[in-house]
Amino acid sequence: MKKAIPLSVLLSALLGFNCFIFAQEPTPNYENLNAQALNHLVNLINIDTAQPEPKEILAQRYIYKNLIQNKINWQIYRMEKPRANLIATLKADTKTPLEPLILIAHLDTAAIADNWQTPPTQALIKDGKVYGLGSSDAKNYAAINLTILTWLKQNNIALNRDIIFVFTADEEATGEKGLKYLFDKYPSKLKAGYALNEGGGLIKGESGKDIFFVESASKMYMDILVSAIGEEGHSATTPNQENAIYKLSQALQTIENHKQEPQITAWTKNFFKQIYPLQDDDAKTTIDMLLGKDEKLATQAANIIMEDDFFKTQLVNTITPSVLSGGSEANSVQTKASAVLNCRLLPWVSPDKFFEEINNLFKEDEDIILSIIEKPEMPFPQVQEQEDELFKSIKNSVEKTLPGTLTLQAMSPASSESEVLRRHGIKTYGIGPLINSGESGGPHQSNENISLEDFYQQLKLTLAIILDFAAQKK
Repeated sequence: MKKAIPLSVLLSALLGFNCFIFAQEPTPNYENLNAQALNHLVNLINIDTAQPEPKEILAQRYIYKNLIQNKINWQIYRMEKPRANLIATLKADTKTPLEPLILIAHLDTAAIADNWQTPPTQALIKDGKVYGLGSSDAKNYAAINLTILTWLKQNNIALNRDIIFVFTADEEATGEKGLKYLFDKYPSKLKAGYALNEGGGLIKGESGKDIFFVESASKMYMDILVSAIGEEGHSATTPNQENAIYKLSQALQTIENHKQEPQITAWTKNFFKQIYPLQDDDAKTTIDMLLGKDEKLATQAANIIMEDDFFKTQLVNTITPSVLSGGSEANSVQTKASAVLNCRLLPWVSPDKFFEEINNLFKEDEDIILSIIEKPEMPFPQVQEQEDELFKSIKNSVEKTLPGTLTLQAMSPASSESEVLRRHGIKTYGIGPLINSGESGGPHQSNENISLEDFYQQLKLTLAIILDFAAQKK
């Protein structure tokens, strides 16, 4: 006769067995997930959502049909019928959830640039790349976020915090019909402590020394109109010195030659400290000068460092003429010629003082007039200097998926929805695929593309971050 097993022992064994079962989280099948994400990317590219009339609702329909198939609740929010935003939330599986996380991607794209060699709104996979408008900005993010959303739901992944998936409209314009609208009208839907967005990515270094750039701050966006006043007349008789276009070109030359002093702050010093180990001896010597106490040597070092275009964005405000206007007929001279100066300001700079500095270049020239077209809303979100829990998860995940890669925070010279999120107190980081290093086919360029390898890596890294940061630890 077998000895009876006490009920308490039996229950303990069964509970232990069940805990063992539940502790086994599904291992992502990355090949299958990549195939799904790639399919989403192709389908989203094939939906034309280019500015200035994106009609994001067409892409949102594709997304919510996938959500319906996976029994995921979603809601459309829109200021105008075709300009739709979508929010879907996966709830935490705990009575004491941590602060929610937002995953955000915009569905509109930049306007179609000239000189596309393939149809921009028809995805083409060729030579290991996916070509199409939005392939790297930001339908790749939307495709990956949609894939992760459905995978988490299908596999019943227990979450320690809500994850709010947001697919927005109008990012490439003002955002007034997109994220700003959502915060104005439905702020309760976006209550979160953290967010992951576009903006960062992998920077390939020499000799395999790679950096994963995490965007944790952005520069301020400002547009200034510079106008030159000349004499109206016939092109055959109006003197060159009174030609408004010549005056404008001289004014632009003055602005180009104007030397802005590099701003060496605690933030910039920390940035260069982090990249120091990856530099050659000459670069290390220059950084030593930058970090030293001698201000004159530090300025000299900064001027040397600014020969690199990206490093320059971390040290000074930038000014780029972007739109010119001066006349409509070849044989006539107009009284006015103008140019838009697109300015990207360091977040600790005063826009008013910056404008005054540029305006003072022409204080003795009454024919040159400057005015502000668009000015940053103040106060502007400042840099995040402390490593919070989300950044730690990003670092952990980069180390897992890209061993040996240095993860660091940096400031994006471009604008994104991250500014809006940060204005509402949400700690926001930008991640992404390999950053295009000056090659053609980058965001807002003709023949925009993303390599299949980089897209796959972006998927793996994003999911690794989500599991590290939001999945319950067993």
